[in-house]
Amino acid sequence: MTRRDVPLDAAEIFAALARHSVEYVLIGGLAVQAHGHVRTTQDADLVPAPGPAARASLAAALEELGARPSGAAEPPRGWSLAKALDGHGTLILDTDAGGVDIHRDPPGAAPFPKLRERAMVLEVGGVAVVVAGRDDLIAMKRASGRPVDRGDVIALTRAEIE
Repeated sequence: MTRRDVPLDAAEIFAALARHSVEYVLIGGLAVQAHGHVRTTQDADLVPAPGPAARASLAAALEELGARPSGAAEPPRGWSLAKALDGHGTLILDTDAGGVDIHRDPPGAAPFPKLRERAMVLEVGGVAVVVAGRDDLIAMKRASGRPVDRGDVIALTRAEIE
């Protein structure tokens, strides 16, 4: 089942990440929502901490969630989540709890330590969720330039004024 077939269960995604002690920063639509702008999204967008230990924890959480390439009912023969996590750019996955996009080097993002340092922490279903700070989120949205991101920038900057 794909992200269009499976409703996003962000609380379950965050719980799995917590169970495996994954260090990450939430970006994307859910982060925009955390900053007060109501909009829909079909996935959780994450910037994971760099390094082999961090990737191993992330892989374990994603395996628990049944991660597979987006659009695939099951992982294709020979596909390796661990190898996929070693790449660059964005890894787009479907899971049993909805879409999860892994952004290894998102345009406009500060290095992970700075991104993490400036993030806010919210509680979702009893789990601490690290959410990109407003300025970092705006920088990434501006760098992306997609129409939905331009709308998010307008909403996020409007929220700063109000």
